[in-house]
Amino acid sequence: MTESEKFTFKTVAQMTGREMFCVARLRIDTFVTEQEITVPELDDEDLDAIQVYLLNDQKTNALAVCRIFQEKDKWLVGRVAVATAARGQKLGAKMMTQVHEYLRKQGANRLYCHAQWQAKPFYDFLGYHTKGEPFTEADIKHVMMYKDL
Repeated sequence: MTESEKFTFKTVAQMTGREMFCVARLRIDTFVTEQEITVPELDDEDLDAIQVYLLNDQKTNALAVCRIFQEKDKWLVGRVAVATAARGQKLGAKMMTQVHEYLRKQGANRLYCHAQWQAKPFYDFLGYHTKGEPFTEADIKHVMMYKDL
């Protein structure tokens, strides 16, 4: 892993305004503009979640982002997005690998996600397993998936 592929792990309170702007812009570009999801993109979960992101060299755009947070005794990952111009560089897989390593160091033994159905092959590739039946969230078909860390 090169230094330019080392993802940052920070809470919103630890982030600079520029970092939060870049993360929010990529999430809005992906989920609101591209996928036309109409539920609020930023939510109260963001206040306590750990934001994981990689910015471009100029620190003007995020290349890949996600957030991880605990819900009761479970760790969840969500809002996984890669910038259109950065797709095909395996940044999503590199980010998730670093998330898995980070959570192992925190003592976590399993990570869950509500995977969009179209992203299921990505999570399958990373070793995730399906749990339960598909469901609809924000008018998009999802499935609960998990990975033992």
